[in-house]
Amino acid sequence: MVKVTVDPLTRIEGHLRVSAEVDSNGVITSAQSSGMLFRGFERMLQNKDPRDAALHVARICGVCPISHSMTATNALDDLYQVAESVPQNALAVRNFIQAANIVASHATHIYILFGPDLANPRYRDVLTGSALNLGATGQAVWNELLGRFAPLSYKIDGQPVPVGSGYLNAIPEKKRLQEAIALFGGKMPHQAITVPGGVTCTPDLGDIAKSAAIYLKVMEFVQNYTLGVPLDTWIANTSQAQSPAAAVKFVTDHLAGLINKSSGNDFSRENGWKDVELFAAFGSELVGEKLLGLPASLRLDKLGGYSDAKNMCFLSYGAFYDSTKDGYNPASPTGERFLTSGVVRASNLKFEDLDTAKIMESTQCAFYEDDTPSRHPYDGTTVPVSDVNKINLDAGPTDKYSWLKAPRYDGIAAEVGPLARLIVAQDPLIIGLAQAFAGAGMSPANVYTRMLARMHETAIIAHKIVDYLNDIDPARAFAEPLDMRAAKDNKGMGIWEAPRGALGHWISADSSGKTKNYQAIVPSTWNFSPRDEKGIASPLEQALVGNAISGVDNIGGANYANPVAILHVGRSYDPCIACAVHTIDATGKNAPRDYELF
Repeated sequence: MVKVTVDPLTRIEGHLRVSAEVDSNGVITSAQSSGMLFRGFERMLQNKDPRDAALHVARICGVCPISHSMTATNALDDLYQVAESVPQNALAVRNFIQAANIVASHATHIYILFGPDLANPRYRDVLTGSALNLGATGQAVWNELLGRFAPLSYKIDGQPVPVGSGYLNAIPEKKRLQEAIALFGGKMPHQAITVPGGVTCTPDLGDIAKSAAIYLKVMEFVQNYTLGVPLDTWIANTSQAQSPAAAVKFVTDHLAGLINKSSGNDFSRENGWKDVELFAAFGSELVGEKLLGLPASLRLDKLGGYSDAKNMCFLSYGAFYDSTKDGYNPASPTGERFLTSGVVRASNLKFEDLDTAKIMESTQCAFYEDDTPSRHPYDGTTVPVSDVNKINLDAGPTDKYSWLKAPRYDGIAAEVGPLARLIVAQDPLIIGLAQAFAGAGMSPANVYTRMLARMHETAIIAHKIVDYLNDIDPARAFAEPLDMRAAKDNKGMGIWEAPRGALGHWISADSSGKTKNYQAIVPSTWNFSPRDEKGIASPLEQALVGNAISGVDNIGGANYANPVAILHVGRSYDPCIACAVHTIDATGKNAPRDYELF
């Protein structure tokens, strides 16, 4: 048995440590994921004005600050009892800045955080080596992967590699989207316009036109690099298809057509092989090799699946208000939001309504002190262990080994993120693929389906952005006034979807209207938590078990120094551990101050 540890796994802020036990055949038999720092925002907000939360929690993360401020604002809308009267304009503005942030975040993940793994020398060895003897075809695919996804300052065998075209050109597009957000939000990151009751900005027609112009410029990147068919055509035949079978057929027929005109091994963008098409065809054994007849694939669909489906579900809180009318329901009932809330059991892919009362958070294997092993977030506590000797990142799976708590839905783990959102939303393409994998005896959730869902969702949301801009009427109100007394002895729940998945904030206020308790459960806490009091592992920990450590079925042998499986599986969830962990004040000098709001 060999222990392989990747620390940190993330290419983004915050640190995630993953340790895996690997047997003599190079197959992972068990895994543990550990958040490396403590997040103290819940404690910072206690005894403060509740309205501070929308500004403060944005600082949890510099990548998805809009999601945190939006979720906090939803909780405050609920706390101050104004959710049902928030003006349409405010909902449209909130939708727009969130949509632009998700598109920017997804593009960053696809090209900057995950994409470089496709240029791993492991794939050079598989595609161009003697084990599969793929000849010119394998070389052509490897050239495309390296030429598109190689990161900055990259070397293979000591030789510098030019930065990939997709990697390089995605960076300015994120900047454009940040600028569009700043037109409404004043700045980005950490916009400050979302407040309980609405928004503080009043965009005019000029601001809306500038945002639309930026959006159209970003769409040029999509057309040139990302998607080989017009966006309208893709949406009409996938997310708006008449059936899951029709959506899958559209994609496989499109890929088959590209293969037919690529007999000379021309897999270039100029020949129609944009980045979505290249990944969709060559990323999956089931799709690429078995359905399309390709000679080889990266077999990413054989990594990151769940073998124990009874302990796994897919969870979404729902995202994007109906901005054609005033007000919304903070409980996000089924069907109210553009991407609906809901839960789908991994064992049968059946949909059920979301019940937030079934959300609990365990501290059994986390570095916190609590005499109750699991609590609902309204009753949650955030008390770090007082004995430094209890902080042991090398502890076993029955001890404390992470700063992340362990959220569970109805007693089982839940995957959150684009794949979960689109499965819950019953998106025809993603449901069709999930059914195809399940029918082939494979896990519907895997590295391939997670990444393809993220690409597909980017297209869905990009297609929707113009609607949110059109819903803004500069002549109407953008905010509803608050009755500050409404917060006294009240509580509020904000549930929303960040780029990486379900994000929830829960706030309780005391008789003075000050924050009594605040709890946040972020997407990376769902996906990368430790085990709970029943020993149920997190989605990542479950998804690593049974994987060939070097991917591609360990063709050519296992390489423990290049654990492709851990890299791919961990990063397929788009980890952002800064959301899940932060700092602690151990000085005792910053006691809460007592003050009255009324």
